[in-house]
Amino acid sequence: MKTLLTLLFIPALLATAQNAAPGTRNALEQTAAPTPGLDDSSLVADSPKTFPRKGPLPLLYPPNLPMRDEESEVDYFIFSAPLEPGTPIGQVPAEVPAPSRYPGRTLEQIARIESEIPHGTFTPPENAWNHLSRTRRILTEGGDLHILALGDSIINDTVRSGWVAKLQQAYPKVRIKLTVYIRGGGGCHHFKEEGRVQKYILPRQPDLIHIGGISQKDIASIREVIQQIRAGLPDVEFLLTSGVFGRVDLRDPAKLALAPHSGTGAYGQALRQLASDERCAYLDMTRSWADYLVSSQQHPHAFYRDRVHANEFGEQVLSRILIAFFKP
Repeated sequence: MKTLLTLLFIPALLATAQNAAPGTRNALEQTAAPTPGLDDSSLVADSPKTFPRKGPLPLLYPPNLPMRDEESEVDYFIFSAPLEPGTPIGQVPAEVPAPSRYPGRTLEQIARIESEIPHGTFTPPENAWNHLSRTRRILTEGGDLHILALGDSIINDTVRSGWVAKLQQAYPKVRIKLTVYIRGGGGCHHFKEEGRVQKYILPRQPDLIHIGGISQKDIASIREVIQQIRAGLPDVEFLLTSGVFGRVDLRDPAKLALAPHSGTGAYGQALRQLASDERCAYLDMTRSWADYLVSSQQHPHAFYRDRVHANEFGEQVLSRILIAFFKP
């Protein structure tokens, strides 16, 4: 299975159920059940939106760039843009024929969304290049950089934001490849099993692996996946990120810190320690995401397409956080 070039583009498990959603992968769209003592009733009480019982609200800007599926297992997805290697940034066709049900976004559409997104601010995350020295060298000096994103539907939303295209713009000397390997409600407790690392990750030889989402069951499983990958790819680098979106009311810092995926509480402390132990970069996306949504003075649901996931505006918040982390 080949990796194609594309310019597009966390201690308890959130119980999940899977919903079909128009224009997305049916088995990937999961809706997180409330964590005991942490529901979204306060969000729903004053929400300007009424979400469907199943599936998301229609997007203002449906993604306009189809993507091609790679061979994988049932309920797991590997995909990339159906572009020829070497396609220059900014020359991605508005429509690329492909059989996939899951699309991406062109740079032109991203620009239009960014022009309408509610304004917010956040403190730029710490840029910890000490564990990303090889990535930094390739970005700044040029060459090929293969990024592999690993996780759940939140990681899927992050990829769909098109943040990798923005990274390409910030570092014009580099040629960026992207592979996305995801499962609805998926975390490293899934990816560590049944030889998935050996079969689906190692042959693709990524340079940088992004592990995140809101569905990670335990820190030990993340550590095991890192170690399995490093056994076969000793030079690979990792970025570990805390969770974003989900059902918890981010306007209440105490509740947000208790969320199983939150970078502002116990999970974030454990994930940061894991990153230190395993020589990985760490990014607390939770704090930056909450800062942006609160500072926008909009109800958080202005950035949601359902009670868990980002809409096109929420996607761009995720993109801005990652680009701030990787800024030159």
